Amino acid sequence: MSKPNKQLVTLSEEFQRAGGSSTIHHYQTRTDNVRLARWRGQSHSGRKEQKYFDKEKVFPWDGCSDTRVRLVDNLVAEMKDLLVTAFRRGTLRAGATEANDAESAQVLTTLLRYYRENLLQQELHEAASLLADYGQQDGISFLQVGWKTEDTKKRIPISLPMLQQMALAADPESIASRLPELIADELSENEAIEAIKQILNVTTRDARKGIKKLRKGEMVMIPIIETTVNQPDISACRLYTDVFLPPETIHLDHARYIFRRYYMSEVELNSYDFDKAWIEKVINTKDSSGHLYQNSFSNYILEPGFQDGMHEVIYCYERKLDEDDMPEIECTVFHPQITDLAGKKETLDYLSGKYPFIAYRRENSVQKLVETRGLSEIAATWQDEIKTQRDMLADRASLYVNPPIVHAARTGGNYEFKPGSTIAEMRAGEIRTLDPPRSNISESLEIISYIERQCNEYLGRMGPGVDPTVVAIRRQSTVDNYMATWSKAFTKMFQLMQVFLNDEDMARIAGKSLNMPRSAKEIQGSFDFRIVFDSRELDSDYLMEKMQALTSLALPNDTAGVIDRGSLVTEIAKAISPSLADVIVLPKIGVSQKIYQEVMGDIIAMAQGNEVPPKQNDPAANTKLQFAQQIIQGNPKYQEALQSNADERFVQLMQGYMQNLQFLVQQDQNAMIGKTGVKPMPGGQ
Repeated sequence: MSKPNKQLVTLSEEFQRAGGSSTIHHYQTRTDNVRLARWRGQSHSGRKEQKYFDKEKVFPWDGCSDTRVRLVDNLVAEMKDLLVTAFRRGTLRAGATEANDAESAQVLTTLLRYYRENLLQQELHEAASLLADYGQQDGISFLQVGWKTEDTKKRIPISLPMLQQMALAADPESIASRLPELIADELSENEAIEAIKQILNVTTRDARKGIKKLRKGEMVMIPIIETTVNQPDISACRLYTDVFLPPETIHLDHARYIFRRYYMSEVELNSYDFDKAWIEKVINTKDSSGHLYQNSFSNYILEPGFQDGMHEVIYCYERKLDEDDMPEIECTVFHPQITDLAGKKETLDYLSGKYPFIAYRRENSVQKLVETRGLSEIAATWQDEIKTQRDMLADRASLYVNPPIVHAARTGGNYEFKPGSTIAEMRAGEIRTLDPPRSNISESLEIISYIERQCNEYLGRMGPGVDPTVVAIRRQSTVDNYMATWSKAFTKMFQLMQVFLNDEDMARIAGKSLNMPRSAKEIQGSFDFRIVFDSRELDSDYLMEKMQALTSLALPNDTAGVIDRGSLVTEIAKAISPSLADVIVLPKIGVSQKIYQEVMGDIIAMAQGNEVPPKQNDPAANTKLQFAQQIIQGNPKYQEALQSNADERFVQLMQGYMQNLQFLVQQDQNAMIGKTGVKPMPGGQ
């Protein structure tokens, strides 16, 4: 047996100390039980059944109510829906840290929005949903921001003449320029392999097989390695299930270790660049029950064979200092039960000494990161109190519908109090039903209403007797806290894009060359991204009032032209119907092109003698007037026709066209003067 590696022994001990001794930590088990309304002796019938209890006698009777109250589950789902909706509707903006980067910030906003709304839409939605779910239930959750690259093979036909052409295009000083002669020489096969790998992205094995056939003059199908996935990778993690960290941690970036747990099949293990001997040990390791995959939402997690084929793999991220005392992140892949060999160890230079994790805390009441409360802890007693009242109401109804029977006492009887039972009394009398309970049902209903009102006030939910101002403040605070986590995630994601994407890839998406910085210092401090959302905009009435105020108050007084009317109309369309806005609203560049083409078509039609019908109430009249002047000034034939009156029909039509546009512009100015009493400055339209 190999001697244990001291570092791996330390990492394994630290992992256990961080909560890795069991798959589902006791805290998560408790929060799951509260949220899922699970407890000892529970039956599928929703009643207490004596057969599920050993020695403890069921109270008040066998078969009494044992209802499941889903208060915590409902609260978590409601908060999650609020936060995910805010994430999807929130506005993502890039903020430059230097004044001369303002223009680039707008372009980068377009770049990040492309990833958010297109390439990573589904992945980000899933991450946002799980982040909110874990965070609201447990009080804390994490985002892991990384980079994902996947390669596949594509077979292409290659012949010796084709390689000869490639060799001619190669650097004359390189070995690739000698590829044809190297292929012909069997003794130079290794050099030929290196030469063909310089030209084609192939593996050594595939290159060797192809060279043997090319030497015979055959056409070969060589598998070329292509990168099919090269994008950010964002996932949500749960504390004590996916992520483990020392309990004394205050700031995440200052944690001594952060452990990330995965479960991988044998195929997955072999797909990574892990040590082959380590993989074999992992596969042959008999996992203890504490390290097997379990599903907290299933009641049947202990069935034999349920976890077969999945192996625990731990990524340890450790913040260390290099030889120059600069922080760096070292990643070690290991298995908790294998202490003599690691799967992989590498320094993650591109992280610039920062962990690839971001913490989301539901509340920030104490410094220690893990000391935060989730809804399972906050609302647990409320849920129990409601359950008590509902059980009593159900049991009371059972006694009313099926009351016990009272009869004369008999010697040796063994009687039980429950609906439909028989109860003996000492005095003789007729058989009768037991008098129903004298309590008032409204008392339990009032208690339930009081508990729900207390819950609404504490969490900022709408309800009877709850101050709407308090609701708005607490909802916005909840949204802002959640959005701050995503703001950090998008900033970290962009920093990774600067490392792994070239300028051509960025320009293809953003539509403009960016020339982004690549050094660690510049990457860390160039831009910050923020995602903001006003929770009041979830109220459609408030949103429409807000838009009406902008159009009736702000827009008429915009004498300096600071309001982008196109953007305002876009936001109004999104407020009315986001799905319809995606169809009817054109990009700014597309709108300008469309107006320009319309004016160009009008002028061409008039040059051919066709009259263009006059417009009424055209908000784009000023833009059309400017485009018409540009088109005329840029075309010598139009200028000659208008100046020499060579074409009287065209002159008359053009004069009428321009007069109509000028009238519409003046009409718009008169309307603004009537509202504000101030004549707009030139260029203020």
